[in-house]
Amino acid sequence: MKINPVIYKKLLAQAEEAKEQGFTKLSDGIINAIGSYPDDEKAEYSYAQLQNDIHRDLWKIATRLMYYYDTQSVDALKLEPILSVWASEMLGDLEESLGVENIVAGPVEPKVPGQE
Repeated sequence: MKINPVIYKKLLAQAEEAKEQGFTKLSDGIINAIGSYPDDEKAEYSYAQLQNDIHRDLWKIATRLMYYYDTQSVDALKLEPILSVWASEMLGDLEESLGVENIVAGPVEPKVPGQE
């Protein structure tokens, strides 16, 4: 998934500025997240898909931790509720910091029948 060209250029500029100021972790994080080019076409993307993607990404983070510690066993049923709560809290916190927490539906949300 790619972001629109406007925010892409703004984030790229911030990444370059961060790099110049010695904030390499911030710069690298932005560059890794935005990729090498923006996307001019908007594909439908529902809020449920967004929630699922964040949840899946948290599972990826958990498995990286398992790899790092060379974990030999895990109780996925214990881990799942923690990741679900984090996904929900993270989404809310990010929406608030981006100033989009009161928007009912994003512009890429699929239209319901009869909606223009």
